Amino acid sequence: VEQVGGPPVNTYDLAESFKPATPGSGPDLHRRSLYTLWRRTGPGPVLESFDVPKRAVCVARRDTTNTALHALVLLNGPQFVEASRVLAQKLLTGYPPGAGDISPLLAEGFERLTSRRPDEAETAILRSMHAEQLAWYTAHPDDAQKLLTVGSVPADPTLLPVDVASLAGVLSALLNYDGTVVKR
Repeated sequence: VEQVGGPPVNTYDLAESFKPATPGSGPDLHRRSLYTLWRRTGPGPVLESFDVPKRAVCVARRDTTNTALHALVLLNGPQFVEASRVLAQKLLTGYPPGAGDISPLLAEGFERLTSRRPDEAETAILRSMHAEQLAWYTAHPDDAQKLLTVGSVPADPTLLPVDVASLAGVLSALLNYDGTVVKR
């Protein structure tokens, strides 16, 4: 979302916090964390899990941490599941279903998330992950359909749910990859 300024936004996680709030709607949900609603006592739950400093003190440099809680949030948080699903939809748009080799889409997704091309070993891992996800969602099409309902962005009806869900599973793992999370 390109809009600068405006009121704070209630994100998905605020619906589940200690003082539940109705999540925002439309493009507001996809704004930068700068616009996330903060309560006087602390930041939103996702920001808290990523060790955002308290606002009462000035912090020149943030601590770098990597915990299991980060992985849980990145793999299961509605905003991250939705992000991986929407990216999968964007990558699959215009790609013929059952076209065979999905490596170009996996490489493009990897590059979008890490700002570099995958090497041969990484490409093999991505292909293997995609094959596992595709096998799972082919055997469990209801789970693929459930994944398409996460978030506020509607699913693309022209794409097969199994294809979107299997690619989204790989992209979700990439969102959790150190090369995506950590800026070096």
